Amino acid sequence: MDRFLEQQTKRIGLLQTMLDDFDDGKSKSFYCVAAALLPATALEDSLHRVQRQIKEDKVKSADVKTKAGILRGLLDDCAAKTGIDLKLRQKPK
Repeated sequence: MDRFLEQQTKRIGLLQTMLDDFDDGKSKSFYCVAAALLPATALEDSLHRVQRQIKEDKVKSADVKTKAGILRGLLDDCAAKTGIDLKLRQKPK
């Protein structure tokens, strides 16, 4: 139980980072699904990789739309490698 709680606390922290630093107004649900479904190590790796890519591409810190697009792409790649679908389903009308 302690290990589970530790992992959930870690996920919450990673999700908070995604929301604080990469929320473009359209990505909250996507980040929540990613934080719930992807392994915490994949989330950490994606956040490290996005920081590197932002630095390499010289993306301005205020350009949240570009930063969000990069992170979403990295999370999608991680999900595809593990067979996880991060797309939200639309309810039929």
